[in-house]
Amino acid sequence: MSNTTHTGHPRIYLDNGASTAVDSRVVATMQPYWSEHIGNAGSLHLEGRYAKNILAEARSSVAKSLHAIDEQVVFTSGGTESNNLAVFGVIEKCLELGKKPEELHIITSAVEHNSVTDCYAHFERKGIRVTYIPVDTEGRVDVQKFESAFTKDTVLVSCMYVNNEIGTIEHIKELSGIVRQVRKKNNAAVYPLFHTDASQSPAWVTVNVQKLGVDLLTLDSQKIYGPKGAGCLFVRDREYITPMLFGGGQEFGLRPGTPPIPLIVGFAKALELVEEERETYVKEVAELRDWLIAYIFKNLDGVVLNGSMGEGRIAGNINVSFPNVDDEQLVIEMDARGVAVSAKSACLSGDSEGSRVVKALHNGSPKNSGAIRFSLSRFTTKSEIEICASIIVETVTWLQTSH
Repeated sequence: MSNTTHTGHPRIYLDNGASTAVDSRVVATMQPYWSEHIGNAGSLHLEGRYAKNILAEARSSVAKSLHAIDEQVVFTSGGTESNNLAVFGVIEKCLELGKKPEELHIITSAVEHNSVTDCYAHFERKGIRVTYIPVDTEGRVDVQKFESAFTKDTVLVSCMYVNNEIGTIEHIKELSGIVRQVRKKNNAAVYPLFHTDASQSPAWVTVNVQKLGVDLLTLDSQKIYGPKGAGCLFVRDREYITPMLFGGGQEFGLRPGTPPIPLIVGFAKALELVEEERETYVKEVAELRDWLIAYIFKNLDGVVLNGSMGEGRIAGNINVSFPNVDDEQLVIEMDARGVAVSAKSACLSGDSEGSRVVKALHNGSPKNSGAIRFSLSRFTTKSEIEICASIIVETVTWLQTSH
């Protein structure tokens, strides 16, 4: 793949919400575990014991970053698996304990990642009652409808911390407080459990499980300058979750299989780095974000900003709708001009429908037309944003006048 476009400028990658570049320090940390320290953490020999100790150190590092304890960190292959483990694990545990599907109720928002909503849809087909909470025009859960959705049968709630498409930061602490009030009202010690998908969060906002008040929390290495194929699920109490996979007792019996030490070490290092350095780059990236938004609005008519403004949105996200423009065609044209952006979650790139997240903000109105996400990273430069700004205005204008 060429790194230079036909116009002469290097390619510009603004799809960091899908996957980030691995930090060079993370690469260096992983290096010894590919061919030098190759032991299986389940083996009894010296190499195996060494791998087991490295795994324990990585777990401790992640737990420290999350303000959790080591035994609450379950390593997985990434965000999708963690979300599946959270939802399937809780529901299947309830069924194991003798509950019938029609006796269970679960809640989620209208703007979750498909790795959550598809799980909910699966259980809905099995007879479990599901409530999808609508969001306001900025993409946050309608709190009144959230509060009124609970029943005595509600066992699980899942609401994401930072939306992967529009970058809105949800008020998770407020929602978790409501969940605790429901438990108290129902004289329930355990249910409902509260899960949040925080895959997009650590690079931009603090993730402290104690302050957030959640029972389950998803992280994904590839969103925080770590390697693809690693992540974790924070599980406050493993007694109330059951495994999806079988064949070994790894990860406290919740995730069998040989732990991929290089990936886990890289994930732990990446999380450590963003936790330590977040404050040094967030303000600068937010300034780039705001400059690009202002440029687009100044030079194009009818543009709609999807999501929140200012501090209500992570620094690295811009999602805008351009009238009379097909979103996927715009992505293709931008790609041809050397800029990588996206129209929706990468997990839905083959779906011909527009973004359901953006539709949820506008009640399915045509404002969804031409919705594009620019997702910046801590390494994005002012020069890249200036070049992108010129190209997006030129491309949208061309598409609008040629069709």
